[in-house]
Amino acid sequence: MKLSCTPISLAREIKSGAMDLRGFVDFCAEQGIDGVDLLDTKCYPWLWEGPATDLKTAARHIEQAGLGLAAYACGNNFALGDPAAHDQQVEVVKSAVREAAEAGAPVLRIFGGHLNGPDGRVPPHAGMRLVKAGIEKCLPEAEKHGVVLALENHGALPGHAFELAALFRTFNSPWLRCTFDCANFIAWNMPEAEDPVRALETLLPWLAHVHVKDMVRVPIATDAGLGWAKVAGQGHVPIKQLTAITESSGYDGYYSLEYEAAHEVPEREGVAESFRYLKEVSLLHEELGLNSSR
Repeated sequence: MKLSCTPISLAREIKSGAMDLRGFVDFCAEQGIDGVDLLDTKCYPWLWEGPATDLKTAARHIEQAGLGLAAYACGNNFALGDPAAHDQQVEVVKSAVREAAEAGAPVLRIFGGHLNGPDGRVPPHAGMRLVKAGIEKCLPEAEKHGVVLALENHGALPGHAFELAALFRTFNSPWLRCTFDCANFIAWNMPEAEDPVRALETLLPWLAHVHVKDMVRVPIATDAGLGWAKVAGQGHVPIKQLTAITESSGYDGYYSLEYEAAHEVPEREGVAESFRYLKEVSLLHEELGLNSSR
């Protein structure tokens, strides 16, 4: 298992000024993992504050730290009914594609849209139409720069495996793949909970990136926020089963930790504890020969 870490895992530390981008990279290297993710400059400006944090400098420091750049991430929302606002989100993604290419990231995590957006609840069919339109406008830019758009199950547009699979079949493009977030299928941003193992089996043909986090199961119709997040290995997400499936399939991408349980365990401690667990899982898979394809 190639382990990475997204800056979301240490967002409080970074936003407070206790850690900058260089410090984030160095902290991740200390964990003995394989890579880091980066976030785009427009949606996540807090990552890029301070000196020497331009794309090329960041990419160079990641390489010097002995890490790979696992993925770049955009925080877009295509499900905006106002045409100007929708087009602006398209430009946000296109800009992130160019940034990802400049930094050397093979994959750009994107969102579809949010069912509960800034203007209230979006009708699912109308929201999905906007998501499809946004993806269609961005795919040529992704192909031009050689960056895969990796659509995440987030914000409920799309959220369920059948919705993501339908989009992948509709576009049938090697430049549109999946960021599989193993916890979002039972998380607060889903209209209905879904078995993540079943979801993974559906989405496995399109897998390009994996977000690993843990969470306790959320009761339906409960807006619990991130208070349900846990240290990896301490919640209800079947991480061992999910990674066993991906490893057995020959998946050779990264597993990026997205730690969101700072309300219970401070970020640095929780991230380190989560990686200790994930390394144990990796050793188990290795002992069982599940990753023998690599």
